[in-house]
Amino acid sequence: MHSGEIARAWFEMCRMGDVGLFREIATDDFMCHGPGGTGDRDTFLDWLHWYPRAFAEQRPTLEDVIDCGDRVVVRYSVRSTYRGGYLDLPGHGQDVEETGIIIFRLAGGKVAETWLEGNDLEVAQQLGGRVHAPEH
Repeated sequence: MHSGEIARAWFEMCRMGDVGLFREIATDDFMCHGPGGTGDRDTFLDWLHWYPRAFAEQRPTLEDVIDCGDRVVVRYSVRSTYRGGYLDLPGHGQDVEETGIIIFRLAGGKVAETWLEGNDLEVAQQLGGRVHAPEH
């Protein structure tokens, strides 16, 4: 697969929660890095089971795909319908937009590692979460 195909397959896998596709496109020693820390295949699979249920009807857009040899950088946006399960924020079928950048490290034509930076704070605010400044 070339970089664009890998990126599209990744977002399709996330949209559908497709564990079989993950096994096809990720290495056995896959690692992921993001706001929640670093995880392995099992950590990612737990997330993959949760994500499409919490954020349903996903409509991803790959804004930019940049091929850098064994690295692929994707700037993306995903519109979805929130069903609940994120930061204890109630789900009422709210429309939400997530944006971010994900870097893939490839090995043998598969995804070996990812780094994700997303707009988690904005997503929480779209769902009614509030940031409170500490009182002095």
